[in-house]
Amino acid sequence: MFSNQKPVRQSAAFLLLALLAICAASAAAQTNKLPVGNANFVSSTKIGAMTVAEVNQGIEKAFGTSVSPTASPLDLYKINYRSTDEKNNPVVLSGLVVLPRGGAPNGLVIFNHGTIVNSESAPSRFTGTASKSGTEVPTLAFASGGYAVAMPDYLGLGDDTGAHPYPLGAINSLSAVDIIEPARYLAAQQNTPVGARLFVTGYSEGGAVAMWTVRNLEKKSGAMYNVTAAAPASGPYDLSGTTRNWLLAAPTDDQAFVVRLYLTAYMAYYFHKSSGVKLTEYFKPAMALTVSLNFKGNISDEDLLVRLAVASALMRPQKSLVNVLKPSFVQALQNTDTSDPTIQAMQKNDCYDWAPRTKMLLINLQGDTVVDQGNTEKAFQTMRQRGVGANVLRRYEIKDTSLNHLTAMAPAMAQARRFFDGKFAGN
Repeated sequence: MFSNQKPVRQSAAFLLLALLAICAASAAAQTNKLPVGNANFVSSTKIGAMTVAEVNQGIEKAFGTSVSPTASPLDLYKINYRSTDEKNNPVVLSGLVVLPRGGAPNGLVIFNHGTIVNSESAPSRFTGTASKSGTEVPTLAFASGGYAVAMPDYLGLGDDTGAHPYPLGAINSLSAVDIIEPARYLAAQQNTPVGARLFVTGYSEGGAVAMWTVRNLEKKSGAMYNVTAAAPASGPYDLSGTTRNWLLAAPTDDQAFVVRLYLTAYMAYYFHKSSGVKLTEYFKPAMALTVSLNFKGNISDEDLLVRLAVASALMRPQKSLVNVLKPSFVQALQNTDTSDPTIQAMQKNDCYDWAPRTKMLLINLQGDTVVDQGNTEKAFQTMRQRGVGANVLRRYEIKDTSLNHLTAMAPAMAQARRFFDGKFAGN
């Protein structure tokens, strides 16, 4: 009798252990389950990697000793994800996600890039080798410090063949908001743990995109969208005021004139492509033809600037944008005439008159000749007047006369990194 019971007890014990193992496995599967909210994720491709030596060499070259070296190699992924365009139509966009191998305990940084025309300069084209696109600097600044980094290409850049809504931060910020969940989903797919914290930054055009991104995220619910801190840098926050006045002001040299021409042409070309406004409504015929021929071509931004400079020289503009623009558009700019679709859009995309709840550091270069520092001053003072105190909002001004708008990006991102690391410097 007893000899017959032992096997039964052993079988029961074995069955109990098996059930416990199944339950444990199920619980583990739930714990490691990929994050909910991956509906916007479309695909990803690993496009590059950076060794520890390559990262640290890049850090030393770009930042000197202002950014600490890393012990983690980096993996770079091109990501495609769903978003919406300016007319609320569905669209698939591209971007770059950088993951430190072994994990990013400090969280996720959303970086919004500056003005580019050629899609080959978009973040999703960066493979880890030296680049003029402006993607390498934020990659080194943040991914080297235990942060994952996601960089949207924006509408009309990267894989999207539509018109880029330049310089409309409210529209472009949608691509930044919508990359957050797909970036975290990709990290989970790669078994790369990313801390829960979320940071937002950007430079130049991307500074305004970053400001709009924070503003939009503060309206969303869900822990995934809670911004820990933000550092918009040198952005055109006041398009209809400060930036409009800067466009009309007489530049000090030929280079400053060509930059104004380039930015105005980019804006005009967007409205030409998206709304059918003729380029001759913005420019005199010779310049309208130059813009039409060159903005639709696949040429580098440097070559585009040269071609605009040559065309304008033939028109003898005497370093004045007014002399290449159609008089009616000059008048619309001077009078802030919102019956003009461009002026109306500039006003709608102003992003300085609000009160952020997110801890924010505004960074700018003193004496910037491309994005007038008055944009940062206007945003800072207006937010202060709205009751945003120093416990939430501060400003950091880079005072180095050897720097220009392009070269100031590295110290700006180094300061953003210090801020995200917990050092809330500034006034």
